[in-house]
Amino acid sequence: MMTHQMASRWLRTVIAAVALLLVFGLMAAACGNDDGGAGPPPKTERDAYTKWYVQQALDRYDETGRQATIDYYNNEAGSDDQWYLFIMDADTGILAAHATIPSRVGTNSSERVDITGHAYGSLLKASPESGHWVDYVFYNPQTDTGGTKHTWAMRRGDLVFGSGWYEDSYPIPRPTKAEPGSYTRTFVEDAVWFYESNGRDALIDHLNSPNSTDPPSVDGQWYGFVVDLDGVVLAHPTVPENVGMTLLEILGATPEGRAAADEMVTATETGKWVDYTYLNPQSGNQETKHTWILKRDDIFIASGWYESG
Repeated sequence: MMTHQMASRWLRTVIAAVALLLVFGLMAAACGNDDGGAGPPPKTERDAYTKWYVQQALDRYDETGRQATIDYYNNEAGSDDQWYLFIMDADTGILAAHATIPSRVGTNSSERVDITGHAYGSLLKASPESGHWVDYVFYNPQTDTGGTKHTWAMRRGDLVFGSGWYEDSYPIPRPTKAEPGSYTRTFVEDAVWFYESNGRDALIDHLNSPNSTDPPSVDGQWYGFVVDLDGVVLAHPTVPENVGMTLLEILGATPEGRAAADEMVTATETGKWVDYTYLNPQSGNQETKHTWILKRDDIFIASGWYESG
């Protein structure tokens, strides 16, 4: 039979073993949970994963400070499949970090308007500390197309942190050339996506070549051109001698042309139509040109279609 002394020793041994197991369990849990809370939700739960992704950036900000966080997310470390982080100055709207489109850093994102005319930038800038969802159409760097983006944005200190997920397809069917106005807007939108992905200089180089594809710089009567805020032409694939000239120099021979030149440099991010008479490179005739032009940062991006008569 077990003596009282033996039973007491056995009980102490069991208690010590259980305590040791508990300690190891807690240590394993801590090591397997570096983010200080529950692990990430599955990416199939896109809303939940987006909120978790933004929270990681907020935690990093709390731990390492403003500049270290901006530096961390200004490179590929700040992206994960379709998710990527951006950081905006909450007071000025200037973008401080963008993990996938570095050309956006330093631009005023609070003035952003998507291709449908929705002014989403001001909504991002006004994000509360509790966070909110902002939906808009935007370039998807994973698919190299545009799509509806659902962004979760939260303010922390003087910064707004945001990330989002994309719908699976472009929300509006692409028009055909039988709808010249709609086709023109889509032609410009493709140039805008290229700009969003590759930046100002790359777009200018792309549109200055008549043989550029994906998107095309020239497609029949359609061609893209770029103008700076002073009205100086920076890119023109069909009339290269226009590069370096102002719109006023090109169109100013008539009152109609002068008015059109002045009107084009008042375009906003929402975009506008401007009509004037111009040479159709396909027909070789002077025809009425309907130009769709919109502003992006410090340039205007445009294209147009011609109407004879």
